[in-house]
Amino acid sequence: MMVSLGATLCLVLGVVSCSITTNYYQELINQETKKALSYDLPTNNEEFKEGVEAQTIVEYGDYDVVIVGAGSVGCVLATRLSEIENLSILLLEAGGEENDFSQIPAMFLYHQFSDINWGYYTTPQKYSCLGTNNRQCIIPRGKVIGGSSAINALIYARGGCKYYDKWAALGNRGWFCKDVLPYFKKSENSQIHGDEGYHGKKGFWNVEYSLPSSTLFNNYINGGLQINQRVVDYNGVNQFGAAKVQSSIKRGKRQSLGTAFLANARKRSNLKVVTKALVTKIIIDQQSRVTKGVEFVTNNQKFHVRAKKEVLVSAGAINTPQLLMLSGIGPKTHLKDMKIPVIADLPVGENLIEHPLFNVVVRTNYTLPDTNMSDLVELYLQGFGPLTKALGVDGIGFPNTDNRRQETPSIELHFSPPFDIDRTIFQRAMNFNTTIGDTFINKINPKSDLNIFVILLNEKSRGRIWLKSNSPIDFPNIDLNMFEKQEDVDSLIEGLRYAFNLTKTEAFEKLNATLLEVPICTNFDKDSNGYLECLIRNVAVSMYHPCGTAAMGPDREKFVVDDTLRVHGIKNLRVVDASVFPLPVPGHTNAAAVI
Repeated sequence: MMVSLGATLCLVLGVVSCSITTNYYQELINQETKKALSYDLPTNNEEFKEGVEAQTIVEYGDYDVVIVGAGSVGCVLATRLSEIENLSILLLEAGGEENDFSQIPAMFLYHQFSDINWGYYTTPQKYSCLGTNNRQCIIPRGKVIGGSSAINALIYARGGCKYYDKWAALGNRGWFCKDVLPYFKKSENSQIHGDEGYHGKKGFWNVEYSLPSSTLFNNYINGGLQINQRVVDYNGVNQFGAAKVQSSIKRGKRQSLGTAFLANARKRSNLKVVTKALVTKIIIDQQSRVTKGVEFVTNNQKFHVRAKKEVLVSAGAINTPQLLMLSGIGPKTHLKDMKIPVIADLPVGENLIEHPLFNVVVRTNYTLPDTNMSDLVELYLQGFGPLTKALGVDGIGFPNTDNRRQETPSIELHFSPPFDIDRTIFQRAMNFNTTIGDTFINKINPKSDLNIFVILLNEKSRGRIWLKSNSPIDFPNIDLNMFEKQEDVDSLIEGLRYAFNLTKTEAFEKLNATLLEVPICTNFDKDSNGYLECLIRNVAVSMYHPCGTAAMGPDREKFVVDDTLRVHGIKNLRVVDASVFPLPVPGHTNAAAVI
């Protein structure tokens, strides 16, 4: 049995030390959860204003490689590149350090209302998020070492290996399944007994199960079996089926890419990491189109640093396109409107992809046993229990919803048994308006209702990101444009009907399972597709998986980077994050980005 550091300290130092550690975490959870309920997310980058407006630029020196963003990919890049001893690397991160609270998986939603989240919302939406405040979905993005791997739901789901053949089919050499699988394995330190040949055992990033499984987990698995959904390793040979969630945790604690990769690499003399540093511009020679370095602000000062070899932009699917456009790389007409000199006319910010999520709430006859926070913390310190799971999610599924021969799944399910959580934070995280909040969210009984999250994976609708102004102080405009294509609505309806059928199986009948209705869309027949479409457009929200805004492909009319991730027409500049995904991933973007 694996034992955490906290539990080890308890054994070594005795009962008093264990009590102190438990009390510390209890107080931390109490303090941070209260703070999150009233925390106001920022609406711009005001904290960097003095540095942005500084008239003097201070020279910061020369580095071989400058990496913009110590998020999920930036941490991996800095670690791998700094293994080359004669290569000097500067890693710039706008956020700060992780903390003990961010490492607790069950506090996932609370992390979104803190200074480690950028604070992005969409523009008012036309086709989706209609039941949210001002029709705006929230899009949490990690502003911290580790990026969104420090605030996400920790589900490790790469997307079936064969899916990456579709990237290669667009003309991207070296991106077939056989090409990317070794890199997945190189990063992974898998503790699960998965399909042979598909998992790494010697990488830095730990992947394991949260234990123990919920009492109701077998109901989910057996229900799936009763409608022909087999049990699989969804990161293995065949993605279609149901399974226990594989999580990016280590002995029950979140293992972000900052913790997994960067923590040890920071000791190297050839790597410098600067936090609280916002990169405001990539310096590119307009004539030669050679990238020279970047400008950044920190401690209310503006700096210029030269990159002797390359600048690698790993700022994420929202910040990367914003930075490229501020630097003169983007749609020509838009840049001219923003009074930004055009260096490269490329479709930056287009092709924004997002997975929509719909929450099916199921009433049961089960009641969650009473627990106290002290007991939960003690379990957490030993690497077990409810605090090791985000939203209590235990099961995952990738069903073939229409029984056609699909190459990759179009729907993903998350099975979340009853989990004692404050409904207020759930409503804040979804940004639901008072109508949905009062008549639906507040009717959920966390101790007896389970959730089945239904997620669309093969969406055809595309959104975009564009500048609000030519100042890095302003957040960009973000239009997810989910469900603009009717085909996406129809696909998610299939997913919902599959989830409804799951609740009618013998395994769920033992729980007296019934659906908790959302009391809207009352002018439709409740069995009709029209009713479900109305629910989807009102209640479905962002899955927090934005990608695709600097897409990879050979044609510079359609794509921003080539298959080596170099920006088309620009020398010494690459984009290395989820922005380059040309197509939706049938899984989770965090795992996919690490290749």
